[in-house]
Amino acid sequence: MRRTMKAQVPTNLEYALLGLLHQQPQSGYDLRKIFAETAMGNYSSSPGAIYPALKRLETRGLISGEIDDAKELRPRKLFSPTPEGRAIFRYWLRAEISADDVSRGLDTLMLRFAFHSLLDDQAASREFLLALAARLDTYLDELEDQRKMIPEQVPLQPRLALDAGIEQTRAAARWAHKAARQFKEETS
Repeated sequence: MRRTMKAQVPTNLEYALLGLLHQQPQSGYDLRKIFAETAMGNYSSSPGAIYPALKRLETRGLISGEIDDAKELRPRKLFSPTPEGRAIFRYWLRAEISADDVSRGLDTLMLRFAFHSLLDDQAASREFLLALAARLDTYLDELEDQRKMIPEQVPLQPRLALDAGIEQTRAAARWAHKAARQFKEETS
């Protein structure tokens, strides 16, 4: 069965664009500046990737663009999420955190959490952090078990690479637990 354009799951870049457009309507140039000047650049391999991503989102009906020529010498197209775009974005923000998300998509989880304020639901954000912490703890146990099973004759490099993954996961788990506590204290 062939998937239609509408059925395609947005990429991290497209979700990042949807999140930014939820905050306020923006032009492609405005968005490109955000990606160039902030950590959001991690979600775009090049400034030239933003315009095709906007076009894909518009083609799938997740955003719409309107020409704004009121304030500028040169008209610009301002993009906003459509109701369908808002629904897909909110669904993504509230999606359950899977084991695969933790092992292969921690950057995506951080992107989701960064936009959680758009839900205006403190309980959902705290639940997200608690679920993330629990998944990270489980994954950390799995990684440590893998480390114990590696024979000593395995070269040092792969063992050290696994150690790096364990330390990164341990740091992420510490952060998630701390963030959940801080979130509870500051929102209670």
